[in-house]
Amino acid sequence: MSSDNSDKLPPPPKDGIPFNTLPWNLNLPDEHSYIHLTTTPDKGWTVEHYDPETDGGLLLDSHKHYSSTPLPLYPSTTSLNYGTTIWEGLACRRSPTSEKAIVFRPQKNYARFVNGAKAMCLPAPSYELFMRGLQLVLQENAGLIPPAPEVDPETGVPQGGAKLYIRPMLLGSGQQLGLHASPQISLLFFVSPTGSYFSGKTMGGLKLHLERRRCRAARGGTGNVKCCGNYAVTMRPLIDAQAKGFNDNLYLELDTYHNPPPGTSSRLMQAVLQELSAANIFLVLKTGEIVTPGLKRGTILPGVTRDTILTLASEFKDELRPIMMESIKAAGMGEEKKADDIEVTVSERDVTVGDLLNAAEVFVTGTAAEVVPVQSIGTSETPEEELDGEEEESFSVRFPHGETSAGPVTTKLLEMLREVLAEKRSSEATKDWLCDVYATPGDFRKGGPSS
Repeated sequence: MSSDNSDKLPPPPKDGIPFNTLPWNLNLPDEHSYIHLTTTPDKGWTVEHYDPETDGGLLLDSHKHYSSTPLPLYPSTTSLNYGTTIWEGLACRRSPTSEKAIVFRPQKNYARFVNGAKAMCLPAPSYELFMRGLQLVLQENAGLIPPAPEVDPETGVPQGGAKLYIRPMLLGSGQQLGLHASPQISLLFFVSPTGSYFSGKTMGGLKLHLERRRCRAARGGTGNVKCCGNYAVTMRPLIDAQAKGFNDNLYLELDTYHNPPPGTSSRLMQAVLQELSAANIFLVLKTGEIVTPGLKRGTILPGVTRDTILTLASEFKDELRPIMMESIKAAGMGEEKKADDIEVTVSERDVTVGDLLNAAEVFVTGTAAEVVPVQSIGTSETPEEELDGEEEESFSVRFPHGETSAGPVTTKLLEMLREVLAEKRSSEATKDWLCDVYATPGDFRKGGPSS
């Protein structure tokens, strides 16, 4: 087992792997190992699994070769029958500044993991177990961490690149037929080196389909839980949208579309936006507002990159002000204004379809996607047999920025994110965001609920 030393660097990337051309997928399964622990609802996760005081327990001897050691699942496995699976997605990168192996904001992933465990009736692991599991699976697979990204010689900003993706999972792995909590629970950590989620899918920005018929999540459901069911419901709509030339769907709060306030002239314009299949959406409005759909309805996944962009935009408003002015002027507004006249505001609130018409830029965020511009959003014709006699409004908007390249604000926010990842930008708000894989276990888990 790897020892921990704050000055230790990861081994170099394995030879012969084309890291820069890897797709967003499970890659090189013969090259990596995973961690698998089990428990029961009554027992939960104990110091037998991991004891942070001694840095011992079953966790340290639970590595299995990915390809040669499949999970022992039966037809009656609870998660296969009833969908009781949650997971997280994190990325590990080499810093171009220090060459350290860095994991970005795992504390936020743990908080979301705990929320998901409660929703799926699964005992959540302790923060210490979760973080040590991440650390150990990365140390075991450190040769699969891609090379550090290149730095633009003119701007000094790190470029994008491949990453080692980590997926912790918690699932009901016991056997049963009845609808009740699983008699056995499995905690897993596995990895895969990957490229960007939207890499190769679009030239310029994304083309999004505004989905009016099918629902990703409803109020009172599990839209804010990172569980497998949230992704299963997006697969058929995603395939259908891609067949029509779109890159992804943008979902609506369908109750706000079907039940508009009395006297509403357009059902569609006042309908509330949610998110994409696997990414949050942001609008840069011509008023200077950077806005994303809020979390109060309980239908939006609280993305880690979403929270990061909100924090960076708020923390560095003054730096964004001239960039915002540039964006607004290029969109055909604010010709007589100066940067000092623009106030950059950052908001989480209900965002409507009508707001899209006032956007200078639109972009999406996610761990796998980072920050990706959107060039257009539109509806498609619904087959007549699916209309049930209803008339549907059409919608189409092409944004001033995004068709061939990202807008100024989108570009700046992506640069800020990459500067943080590369240890080139920091503030009090970004404290403990970067966790060194080869730090001591105690240092690696700084910034969490036990700190």
